[in-house]
Amino acid sequence: MKKSLLLVMTLVIFQMVFGQKKVTVNWDASLSMQDREISRELNYLDNYFKKHPEVEIHLVSFSNDIILEEKFTVTGSNWEALRNELLKTVYDGATSYSKLFNQDSDEYLIFTDGVEILDKLEPPVSKPITIVSTVSVANPKFQRIAESSNGSYVLLNSSSDTTSAYSIDSGIMTGSIGVLVSGVITDEKGPLANVNVFNRDRNEGTTSSSDGSYRIKADIGDQLVFTFIGKKTVNIIMPEGDFLNINMVTVTEALEGVVVTTEALEEEELVNTGNTMVDKKTLGYSIESIDEDDISQLDTDVQQAVKGQFAGLQIASDAGPDHQVDLSQFIGRGRNSTIALSQYGLIVIDGVPQQQSDSSAGGFRSTTAGHINPDIIHSITYLKGLAATNRYGSLGRNGVLLITTKNAILGTKQEKKEVKLGTTETYSANVGLVQSLPSTPYIKALKGAGNVEEAFNIYLDQRTEFLANPEFYIDSYDYFQGWNNPYLSDRILTNIYEKFFDSPEVLRSLAYKQIEGNKFNEALFTYQRILKLKPNQAQSYLDVARAHTLAGNYHKALKMYDRIDKMRNVGRANFSGIEKTVTNDFKNLVNKHKGQLNTAGVNPKFMTSIKHRTRIIFEWNNPDTEFDLQIVNPQKRFFTWEHSKAKAAQRIAEEKQQGWGLEEFYLTSSDIGEWLFNIKYLGTNTGNDIPSYLKITIYNNFGQANETMETKVIRLSEKGKLQTAVKLKV
Repeated sequence: MKKSLLLVMTLVIFQMVFGQKKVTVNWDASLSMQDREISRELNYLDNYFKKHPEVEIHLVSFSNDIILEEKFTVTGSNWEALRNELLKTVYDGATSYSKLFNQDSDEYLIFTDGVEILDKLEPPVSKPITIVSTVSVANPKFQRIAESSNGSYVLLNSSSDTTSAYSIDSGIMTGSIGVLVSGVITDEKGPLANVNVFNRDRNEGTTSSSDGSYRIKADIGDQLVFTFIGKKTVNIIMPEGDFLNINMVTVTEALEGVVVTTEALEEEELVNTGNTMVDKKTLGYSIESIDEDDISQLDTDVQQAVKGQFAGLQIASDAGPDHQVDLSQFIGRGRNSTIALSQYGLIVIDGVPQQQSDSSAGGFRSTTAGHINPDIIHSITYLKGLAATNRYGSLGRNGVLLITTKNAILGTKQEKKEVKLGTTETYSANVGLVQSLPSTPYIKALKGAGNVEEAFNIYLDQRTEFLANPEFYIDSYDYFQGWNNPYLSDRILTNIYEKFFDSPEVLRSLAYKQIEGNKFNEALFTYQRILKLKPNQAQSYLDVARAHTLAGNYHKALKMYDRIDKMRNVGRANFSGIEKTVTNDFKNLVNKHKGQLNTAGVNPKFMTSIKHRTRIIFEWNNPDTEFDLQIVNPQKRFFTWEHSKAKAAQRIAEEKQQGWGLEEFYLTSSDIGEWLFNIKYLGTNTGNDIPSYLKITIYNNFGQANETMETKVIRLSEKGKLQTAVKLKV
């Protein structure tokens, strides 16, 4: 009898331990879930455990990462311990589904709003999946995932029938099915406001806002109609997805058909041949030109302005008995020819040939081009081969540099403009460094924390007040970096995705911080999102190309640069304003990684190397940002680069029209000493409240095997205060 009783008890215990159903509860703890209707979800679980009174639960709380994993045993429908743990959930960070479904379970329950930001929900399991949500609009994709796994999709919105919605006998989907589709509507001039958007199948409509954005509910297969007076009506059958950009074409009386092409018409590139301006493509010989935009403000003489700008052109070093070095001693086509003839080329200024230096044996003669002020140069053209000898005969056999000044272009004599570097006032200011953390109320509160747990609780308290401020999350991220806790700091930073996923300016500041932290794949993801939002802005494509390079995706970077160069699949983007930066980065990619790349079809101009001792790129996220950049050389002379409507209205208009915000400078090996880059923030020219960030990228030995890159991000907040952003020693 005792043996029989012992056997029965053993069987009961075995069934309780090994016969229990194993269920994983995936609980979305991202920031977007903080206002969830948790009472409905808890009621659903209460009914679930009434049907399944003996369950082994594996709780996984997640946002951008797994926050908590804990096991619970439900016996006799008692799940109080699990309930209490769910009620203690702290909601923070963006949503990532990538680390779920790693448990061996009989069933998976997912409680989420279905927001897919960092990645997509793609369960790699064959077990039943029940997806529970309290959002107002159903998610057809999630419904298909649940049903294909023999699970259920349960929508617990406010219109749900409480009795039926909590039933767990079968998959129940309540509420009106429909994805909230969003996008941007544009025409040839940019975003288009007040476009009528109508869903014929649902008989619902909306209009686009001032920035061209719109939102409308639609199912796959619904017919969406976009209408605007003077534009050709666009009819779209809704595809799978929730993002749809629309471009509308202007209708004219003569317009009978619309042809859309991704190829841009080639424009004439006029170059100076010494006696006329001609289209470069019609020439049968080699010619290169630069204009004033290619001459850095840091070039204090014409020799520096020319150095590195033309393939095959070199400036002689230590030439002559007095070791005089001058642009007139440039070596081009005649390099390595017999020493019986001079190797130096010819300089022509405003059509007048200058006396040549002579390097021939026994006849050394040196002239100087030092009187040429780079600040008044309009363009420089390098003629070689037939281009030189056709115009200048034997004088041009070693190449010709045609220098055209602004005086010649205007046709009237002007007063010589002062060189800004080296002739300005001597720098004597006592300027402090930009502080890594601003003096905001929340940072002051955080600095009072005694440990990281206390700091996080302070952060949560402060978040209530600063929830809609993107700078709050970036500053908090910087603060928690000081605790050496990337788990918390990274989670905080991903809140930018949750709150500002449709703001290119805020997302760009996020990408800056990701690059600063060497999180290159995350930065690539962010820049790809910006490209999706702003497909007609030039910098959207450049940023993705550069991010691919940083992430080690060299072939993808090459393809993007090639698209930019050939103007293929780049919308209506105009890259003329950032052509120099594109060229530098494209050349550097090809020449550093050519062994890993298939360069067939790449424009030959990108196959030549480009090198700089130091290259500094300044970028800003907010197109309305105004500031002065004071550059102080080792001799304590300074030059101020001005970026404001009052001083650079035409440039800022071009930046906004083409969609870019950057400037780059170069230092050479001759620029020895300490350089200062001071910044004075002037505010925004429209008064918008988007926080302004400056990303400073410093390349040392750019284009060489020992190239290094350093990124620094600063927040511009204190107006009118001159602060040192960068100190460099060359």
